[in-house]
Amino acid sequence: MAYRRWNHWNQVCAILITTVNALTATIHDRIPAILDPANYDLWLDPGMKNMTAVSELLKPNDAPLMRCYPVSTQINLAANDDEGCSTPVEVSETQDRLFPC
Repeated sequence: MAYRRWNHWNQVCAILITTVNALTATIHDRIPAILDPANYDLWLDPGMKNMTAVSELLKPNDAPLMRCYPVSTQINLAANDDEGCSTPVEVSETQDRLFPC
């Protein structure tokens, strides 16, 4: 009986969070870090050993560079991957927090 061994590269994803800025503070107390495209090479450099420099890349985004508006609950289903997920909608009910506890 012959066996074939396959090597697979598993893809891993992690969402790094940071503190909020003035725009996102009304939504939640932490947000995903947004990396400036100008820093992609530094972030992906396998030889980078300066943790202070890398940590500086994870600071909150400048609020004036962002927009905030309500979107459809369509975004809550991963199978929905189209323009409708980011189209602004009218708010029909108020929700105090994004993740009420």
